[in-house]
Amino acid sequence: MSRTILSCFLAFCLSGIISFPVHAQVDRPDNTFYIKAGGGIADYTGDATGTTGIGDLFETDKFDDGPFPYAIVGELGYQTSPSFGIGLGYQLGQYPLADNRQNEFGGSIGTVRHTVQLLGRYTLKPNDWTIAPYVDGGVSASFGGESAGAGYSVGIGLDAAVSSRTSLFLESRFNAVFGDEAVDGIDGSASGDALSALPVAGLKVSFQSATTPPRVLSVDGPTSIQAGESATYTASINEGEATRPLSYNWQFGDGGEGSGLMASHTYGEPGTYTVTFDASNRAGEASESITVEVTAPPEPAQITSINANPNPVDEGETVRFSSNVQGETPLSREWSFGDGSTAMGETPSHTYEEPGEYTARLQVSNEAGEDSRTVTVRVNQVLPEICTTVDEFNSSFFENNSSTLTEEAEGNLQENADILSQCPNLTVRVEGFAAPGERNPETLSEDRAESVADFYENNGVSGGQIQTSGEGEVEGVTSKKGGTQQYRRADSIPEREGGDM
Repeated sequence: MSRTILSCFLAFCLSGIISFPVHAQVDRPDNTFYIKAGGGIADYTGDATGTTGIGDLFETDKFDDGPFPYAIVGELGYQTSPSFGIGLGYQLGQYPLADNRQNEFGGSIGTVRHTVQLLGRYTLKPNDWTIAPYVDGGVSASFGGESAGAGYSVGIGLDAAVSSRTSLFLESRFNAVFGDEAVDGIDGSASGDALSALPVAGLKVSFQSATTPPRVLSVDGPTSIQAGESATYTASINEGEATRPLSYNWQFGDGGEGSGLMASHTYGEPGTYTVTFDASNRAGEASESITVEVTAPPEPAQITSINANPNPVDEGETVRFSSNVQGETPLSREWSFGDGSTAMGETPSHTYEEPGEYTARLQVSNEAGEDSRTVTVRVNQVLPEICTTVDEFNSSFFENNSSTLTEEAEGNLQENADILSQCPNLTVRVEGFAAPGERNPETLSEDRAESVADFYENNGVSGGQIQTSGEGEVEGVTSKKGGTQQYRRADSIPEREGGDM
């Protein structure tokens, strides 16, 4: 009967454990307090049974007479890691055979004993096996017998994970008690007795869930950028497994920081920097780094000077253009010369076919930017030689008291008009005179000057080249063409740009 009870009890304890797979990825708690409680079979080995040493751990007499040999255990401890823990244990046992002394010595000392243990425990592969074996050992103190006794405690068991906080356990424990009479009041041949629990099954509950540290799976982002350019970096971790809350931190190597799984940063100076991502939770932390090369940004295209030589230039003469340009190569140069013509290159040449002022433009560009500047080219008309050599014009002579040009006067003025019309570099100052004795000399002299100016304009001379003035009555004699006797005249005096006549 007693053996049947024991077999059923063991089967019941094992049934809850063997339903779990042995090999699996398991998260067991660490850095947390835990509590254990369970029950099982108590066993006494000592002088009262006539045994020494461990004796018969499965002695069946303990089931035959007296109270049932039960054991109730409890433990409060701290799990420093999934593998290691320390605990303060308590074992309440009913040991019927420990009170057999009345048969030989008389008097009862009771069958209940209390044992307190201070234990250290090591669990094998707690994160790899669902059912993980463990061993423990420590010191113990027993009470409730003849006297208090002390000794050592060793145990062996199986821990079966049920959840991140809960597991079932099945264990056996041997508590040695010294001196020999402490448990049973008998000072026999052995140095001590033993209060064992074999087997015990129960439940272990941790105050906090199991924690899984983060693992950095990847860190991605550009490894080569330009200073002043914003770069975005991303990281991935085992989010589905890692214990929350999680914190993320980026170190960009230049004093800059960021947070989150994605962060952007702009480097102000060229150089080589290490970008480090760190993920952490209460279970631990992990980091990963990449190196980024930061280069100086390209210098945008900039024109520092633009030149045209010669300038001014005569029509039909070649002008050579040049410039000073700064910026990252390659540089593109495009010229427009203001007359519809264009060219590419550093020092193009161009010929203007018509006189005038032209605005030549240079546009430069590179990947970083563009710039443009202009230069004004003045193209002069090519003048006949007389335009630079003439220094005197024909005068015109009038009838008495008249401002009407005679045929002879018009012939003289025509020579002047031909020169003025083809020489834009020349202007003419027309001075009108009246002879002594003519009526209204002031007005008459002005009218004669205006008559000459009208003739010039009617014969292709620009009005902007002509100035008139009435000089009134002539004083003295003239050295102009027409002789010294004729004072009724208008003189045309040529003037060249720059005043050189």
